[in-house]
Order: sequence, then structure tokens, then C-alpha cells
Amino acid sequence: MASDFSALVEDVITCPICQKHFDQPTMLPCKHTFCYRCIQNMVTGNDGVLKCPQRDGTELKKDKIDTLPLNEIVRDLVHMLDHSDSSPSVCYRCETDIAEYWCESDCKHSFCSKCWDTIHELGQYRNHTQLPIREKPPDVARCQEHEQGDDTLKYWCEQCTKQVCNNCQQIKHKDHPFILVTDFMDALQEECEDGLQGVQSCLTYRSNRVEKMVTEIEEEKKSNKSKVVVAMDSFRKIIDEQEKALLENIDNTEREEIKSIEEYKRQLQGEHQNLIEEVLNFVVVCTDKEPKKQFDAKSSFDDYIKRTKTKLLELKPKTRNGNHIPGLQKLQQIEQQIRSINMEKVPKHENRELQDAITKNGNNSTLNLQSIQLTDKDMEIVANLLENNRGIRVENRKITFVMEAPPRPPYDNLQLRKRITDNGNNAVLRLGGSNLTDRDMEIVADVLKTNTNL
Repeated sequence: MASDFSALVEDVITCPICQKHFDQPTMLPCKHTFCYRCIQNMVTGNDGVLKCPQRDGTELKKDKIDTLPLNEIVRDLVHMLDHSDSSPSVCYRCETDIAEYWCESDCKHSFCSKCWDTIHELGQYRNHTQLPIREKPPDVARCQEHEQGDDTLKYWCEQCTKQVCNNCQQIKHKDHPFILVTDFMDALQEECEDGLQGVQSCLTYRSNRVEKMVTEIEEEKKSNKSKVVVAMDSFRKIIDEQEKALLENIDNTEREEIKSIEEYKRQLQGEHQNLIEEVLNFVVVCTDKEPKKQFDAKSSFDDYIKRTKTKLLELKPKTRNGNHIPGLQKLQQIEQQIRSINMEKVPKHENRELQDAITKNGNNSTLNLQSIQLTDKDMEIVANLLENNRGIRVENRKITFVMEAPPRPPYDNLQLRKRITDNGNNAVLRLGGSNLTDRDMEIVADVLKTNTNL
């Protein structure tokens, strides 16, 4: 999980153009961020006009580049992560050379190689445990009330929300629930990381989806234009005017659809920027290594994650029907119909039997489609139903699709199901190293549909 969050942070601080850590991260009006040098290169290579590479419709002339603001949040995050290593330890004995070893025995100090050999070549010092300086144990906070025995603050009192030592835990906090500080911090960080990654995953999914729509619209535009030009060649004298009208119609339709998607992408990018701010706040809190501060900060992360999930439920994924130009094939037979050709929306596919089944199903948790013969287009209707019902999770509505294939016995993976059962009510199900097949992922998908807490 930590590696997944590291990948998220790495993605946040990496310029999508040069694929390096941001250098002078500069923010466009659409809130996408790129290196200043990358922006300059894009302007130079595009006749002095900057078009956002994310294809959200943002355009900027060369003379406006210097007015773009610096993304200080990204800059600070890059600086923090690129300079996260602390300055090297100095030898405890000579106080000049860089320490290379840590004495884990009675010394409890850092030494350079020369001083280590000098001190530890005699008597009882020879048996001291040597560790590379990078493996030096972290400093442990100690109890101010108990200076004898085990006074390290290694427990976290869940009732008092504070660190306690072994003595405090057995006396003042003996009836209080407690866990190891390390376990508490790991769980706290993992919960926050999971929440942030959940927001990132949702934003990435929806961004990729609208990006695919943009490509689809552009390809559709090219295809429709090509069909128009090819079909009109044999009737050039009478179709020039209509061809122009058709192309304008295509462009206008494409422009309106892109405009709608651009607005949607700007909203998503706004949430991306909010995510970056929360990532920075989280990294700052984690850098502090202070459990109480992390505990206090968790409510802020919980509020952000809850608030963002609500926004994303409202910001439903966009859907669209493609456009086409019916009638082109008739040009060879009926020249008079050329001027009647226009671009129209592709008729929406309907399956009355399927739609009636969905309507009659009402709020039932199971939609049985066993008796209905479904085509690929029908499955799009089912997929849209599932997509729209993602927003109903807050009402604990669950949908299960039953689609039997009698000739083939049902697939099962008993080992996988045992892991799911043993997982109980835990919010995270770890499947690393399970080598899951597509059929196994169907089992996992069914669990996700019925267990909204997972």
C-alpha cells in the first residue's frame, strides 16, 4: 500500500511532458501544471500559441506565458521530497568525519570507520554490535514521569489519545484499550493513504474516460468528414455548398460536445488540485512523525475525503452517443437528396424487454437477466445502469446480475473465497501475490458489489 501511495505522490510531482520532477511548475488557467521550460517549448513548436496538452480547450498566446502563476504547492512538495534526506551524521568521537557505523551495544553512538576501529579493537568493546549508519534505529520518545525501567513511549492509549510508556499503561491506563505506537501510526497513515488513493483513482478513471471521449469525437469527426468528401466527389458541381454546410455542422457539433467535456474536465482538474493540496498536507504531517499531530490531522483528511466523495457522486461520469451522417450511400441514386443530408445523433439503442425488466425490478437488490437474450448494445445499457448505481452506495443499494450459462459449470476459487471469508469486516482485502485470473476478478467484483465497506 505504501508503494501505491508513493506512486501517487510521484505522479503528482512529475511533469507529464518531460516526465521529470517539476522545474518551476507553472499553472495554466485550466489548472494543469507543467514545467515552465516545457511550456516555452510547446509555444515555440506551435506558432506562438499554447494549447493545453490535456486537450481541455485552453489556449494561450506567447506574450501571456510570463503572467502564468507558479504552482507553489507543487513546488513545495517537489522540494520537500527531493530534499527529504537529512544531513549526514557526524562521528561522535572526532566530531569531524562523517559517521559510517552505529554501535547498537553500550556505546549507542555513531562513529566514522577510523574511530570505530580505534575504540572497538580493545577488550569488551570488540563484541559490540556494529550497524551501518543507515540502519541506526530512530530516536524513541521517553516518558517524562518514569525515568527507570522501560520508559519508552511505545504504546498509544486509544481512550486518552496519547502516547504512554509501559509503566503508565499498566498503572494509569491499565483498563484503557491500547496498541503499539508503530501499529497505530501505520494504521493511521494507511487509512489516510487509502482515502487519498481512492479519490485519485476516481479522478483518474473519469479523466481517462472523458479523454477517450475526446479522441472518439475527433476520430468521428475525421471519419465523417472523409465520408462526406468521398461521397460528394462524383457530384462536385452540385454538392459544394452542401458539403460546406455539413462540415460546419460537424465542426459545430464537435465544438459543442468538446465544450461540454472541457467544462467537465475543468471541474475534475479542480478536484485534482484539491487532492494535491491534501497530499502536501499529508506529507507534511507524516514528516513530523508526531502521532498526536497525525491523529488531530486525520479528521481533516476524513472531512476532505468525505466531502470529495460527495462531490464526485454529484459529478457523474459523462456519457454520449456518437454522431453520424445517414444518407451518404444514397447519393449515387438520388442526386436531389444531397441537400437534405445533415448530421444527426446516432439513434439510442433500445431493448424494450430489457428496459421493462429494469423498470419492474424497482429497488430489488437482484436483477435477473437469465431469460433475456442480450447483444453487445444491450450490455451497454446494463453497463450504464451499473455506472449510474455507483452513486447509490450511500443508500446501501446493492445490485447483483444473475446470468447463467447452463452448459458450463459455475467457476469458483475456494482458496480466494476463504481469504475473503477470513478477512471478515476489515475494510481492506489484500490480494497481493494471489495470481488472480479474469474469472477470479469476477468473484472479487461480486464481493465489491455486495460489501460497500470494502
